Amino acid sequence: MCGLTGIIAKNPEGLGENLTTMLKEIEHRGRDATGFAVYEVRDDIQIRVSNRQVESKTDLLKILEKYENPTAGRSYKGVGIFDFYETSLNIPSAEIINLHHEIDSHTDLCVHSIGEKIKVYKDQGTARDLENHHQFNIGPATHGIGHVRLATESLEDINFAHPFISEIYPELCLVHNGQFTNYFNLRRSLETKGVRFKTNNDSEIAVQFLAFLMQENGGDLEDAIQQAMEEFDGVFTIIVSTANQIGIFRDELGMKPVLYYETGDGTVLFGSEEISLAKITSDVNATELEPGGVKVWNI
Repeated sequence: MCGLTGIIAKNPEGLGENLTTMLKEIEHRGRDATGFAVYEVRDDIQIRVSNRQVESKTDLLKILEKYENPTAGRSYKGVGIFDFYETSLNIPSAEIINLHHEIDSHTDLCVHSIGEKIKVYKDQGTARDLENHHQFNIGPATHGIGHVRLATESLEDINFAHPFISEIYPELCLVHNGQFTNYFNLRRSLETKGVRFKTNNDSEIAVQFLAFLMQENGGDLEDAIQQAMEEFDGVFTIIVSTANQIGIFRDELGMKPVLYYETGDGTVLFGSEEISLAKITSDVNATELEPGGVKVWNI
């Protein structure tokens, strides 16, 4: 089933806490994994990496040292079998894509986020599990998106959990409820264009497809979504974000809901169920995006 949430925050303080609160309200839609992305107001590049084998941290540090001597990072164990490493990087933004590519080339390492604004936390279990094990380090943030997962495969591999990012378009992030029936055709098409995949989760198809289109069109999210709507087959609802936009879209059958509500102070809330929106503001009267609908907000 899975569940989606999102916030565009008028007040940048406490956005991570609000997203977690919303995710707790919809954990009945999926308890296998939980994750969220926030876009912070900060001046440095930060990275978060999952590590399947403890000894592979040495390989990660060797990769990072090719680009700079990283500042003191934080290593810790997650809910399940994975360890995590996060640190701040003092590198030119132009090197983000190359560093992301090199880390993801390692079998045991996976970049969960890297960028000037984005930060992703995800792990198996519920939002409460995520909160208890990860000790969030979140500063003021402008917006974010979240996901609870009901897994149909790869239960223990949290690299298959949402949100998904793409190495070819830093700061792009996506959460998805549904499935694509033309996964293999889309994947083969992108692979012939040089796009590389870290998982075989069909949600990664969506973020890679949008990333490729935005790389080609100069970063136009709405245009990329409109093109994707012509190519995606299946039943799906998606929330996608960049450093300065959030977009929502839904297939024409409209079997997977997404609602949104704009408050008087400029806050925008998104979710699969109104119950999660109501935890953030009172008197919610949310609008359900129509089947086949596309809507994009600038931040």
